[in-house]
Amino acid sequence: MYFKNILCFGTLNPDLIYFVESLPNKGDDIRSSKSNIRAGGTAINCSELIALWGKPVHVRGNSIGDDPMGRYLINHLKESGIKYSDLIINDTITPTCSIFIDSSGERTIVSSGYEGLQWNNFENLKAFDSLILDRYSIQFVKEELQNLNNKNLFISQAGYEYEINYKLDFLIVSKDEITVQKANSLIDSKTVKYILLTSSNLPARLIGQEGVVEIVPPDFKTINSNGAGDATAAYIAAFGVHDLITNIKNACAAGAIVAGTDDLPTLEKIGEVSKLVDVNLR
Repeated sequence: MYFKNILCFGTLNPDLIYFVESLPNKGDDIRSSKSNIRAGGTAINCSELIALWGKPVHVRGNSIGDDPMGRYLINHLKESGIKYSDLIINDTITPTCSIFIDSSGERTIVSSGYEGLQWNNFENLKAFDSLILDRYSIQFVKEELQNLNNKNLFISQAGYEYEINYKLDFLIVSKDEITVQKANSLIDSKTVKYILLTSSNLPARLIGQEGVVEIVPPDFKTINSNGAGDATAAYIAAFGVHDLITNIKNACAAGAIVAGTDDLPTLEKIGEVSKLVDVNLR
């Protein structure tokens, strides 16, 4: 099973990425060994992978400016085959994220320019069969989420920022963002059907009504954790949970490829790395 028309709803911004040995202390002046710019934000990170896998995908989220950074994002969406006709483009300044990646591959993020932006709404959701949200956008659509009544729409969310009092089919979240106790509460109340708790190179934990499954990722050294969680979330948004264990292994493989290699997480590569993912029933 896979979805035929997917909407990625969330943040859109250029990522300004700096590779450093370590983060500076207060008052320090450091140089990065390498830097680059890429189109980022969860909505773009997820949609570009879903497009790579050959699925029709749309983006909605925060407004972007009719400025050089905004035009950079639009060009990227065009080149990636991502549909963006609903985006709000106005005279605001496009927000950015500065991302500092240290020698261990861990990231530190400073975002800028999100105050006062406009956000898309949930118009014409019936056109989609899968919706993925990021944690930052929830505050702008929470009431609409609570009132959603579309049984044919698979809803997943990447990250946890605000109280979840709306129905989700799948939540992908770092163990740093939510306690196991809270995760179990969301499952027990049937607010969320499945929760995948992730943690870099440590085993992930899939929690559902059926019980708990431990997923052990491949033994890759983290090179760059930026976007790894989004890759895992994108796979679930694209392929769902009909074949639960296989798709969870593939989703974790996608994240491992992004974090631990320089390869694109193509479906072929995901199939190779998925064989290195172990599953333990608990």
